Amino acid sequence: MSPSAQALYAQLAQALGVEAIPADAQGIVQLEVGDEGRVVIVPEDAHTLMLLSPVAPLPSALDKGTLLWLMRRNFHDSPLAPFRIGCDKAGNVVVWGRLPIDGLSGEQLAGLLDAVAAEAALIREEIATDEEEGAEAA
Repeated sequence: MSPSAQALYAQLAQALGVEAIPADAQGIVQLEVGDEGRVVIVPEDAHTLMLLSPVAPLPSALDKGTLLWLMRRNFHDSPLAPFRIGCDKAGNVVVWGRLPIDGLSGEQLAGLLDAVAAEAALIREEIATDEEEGAEAA
C-alpha cells in the first residue's frame, strides 16, 4: 500500500473515531456503514482509490422505468457523479467510483463512505421486486 493511502487511512480512522482502519496486505478495506451498508475501498495505485458498495443481485425482472432511472444515474450530470452504477461478474448491482487520493481528507472520505452506502440503500429499495413474495407463496 502506498504511503499516500496509508496517510489517508490514518486520517479516516481519526475522522471515524477508531484506532485504525483494518486493511489487508493490498490495502483493501471493507467497512460496514450503518445497518445494511458496506463499502469497499481499494487503493488502485499511489494516486487513486476505488470505492465500491454492493447493492443487491440484479433482479430477474426489472421494469423499464427502474432501468431508465438506474441508467440515467450514469450520465456526467448525475447527482451521483463521480460514482456509477454497474454490475460485477457475478451479476450483482454495485455503486462504484474512482477518486484521487491527493487533496482528499479523511473527513471527506468518511462523508463519501456514508453517501455511497446511502445511495446503495436507495438503489436496493428502488430495484426491489416481489420475487421473494412470489417464492414464499409457492
